[in-house]
Amino acid sequence: MTTALSADCTLLIVDDQEDHRLLLSHLLSMSSSNYLVESCSDGKSALEFLETAEFDCIFLDYDLPDTNGIEILRHILLRNPDQGVIMVTARGNEELAVEAMKSGAADYLVKGNLKRETIDRALMRVLERKRLREVIRDQEKRLMEAERQRVMMQSIGATCHHFSQPVTSLLGRLEILLASNPPLNEKQLALLKDCLACTQNMTELLAQFQRVHNYRTVPYTSNTEILDIT
Repeated sequence: MTTALSADCTLLIVDDQEDHRLLLSHLLSMSSSNYLVESCSDGKSALEFLETAEFDCIFLDYDLPDTNGIEILRHILLRNPDQGVIMVTARGNEELAVEAMKSGAADYLVKGNLKRETIDRALMRVLERKRLREVIRDQEKRLMEAERQRVMMQSIGATCHHFSQPVTSLLGRLEILLASNPPLNEKQLALLKDCLACTQNMTELLAQFQRVHNYRTVPYTSNTEILDIT
């Protein structure tokens, strides 16, 4: 069942009663946002659907013909811990609400109290949590990259430090040999000049590595807000 040709986000309704699925779809269609809505009538078909499709949020009925919504919720979150799920039931039982939330549901709605504003608020909370998780994952990825670069820079710095002294010493000794008395023959002179050129190249390479080591970037977290998705 589809309520839109293109969508800001995709939603799945899992409910064995067709009139409830139609009601929820209708209320969602009244929103200012553009939703693509799909539906399933039982838990098994919902899990099969989730094997091939992804949804921004799932409206999950507590009472299903093949199992209860809590069991399906656990299976869903086992596959995708970040999946947003709103539990829906015909019973306004606070114990069910607590059980659903403890099991990982993002919110809890009672069918008898369904209103467009209530659904919108619950859905917006789920979508905002999803957005914040994506931001946090991006920050973690960038932080890991920054740490990798820091370790690389430290390795470059250590390499420059350990190589610079022997290379400088070698360069000085070669220059002393070239100026030695008695003078060197042509073959010895050519060999030493080749060694000197190679050593000078090494010195330049070390200088380039040192410039890389001294490079600093502005920390990406400097202007980033501390995020809280609880």
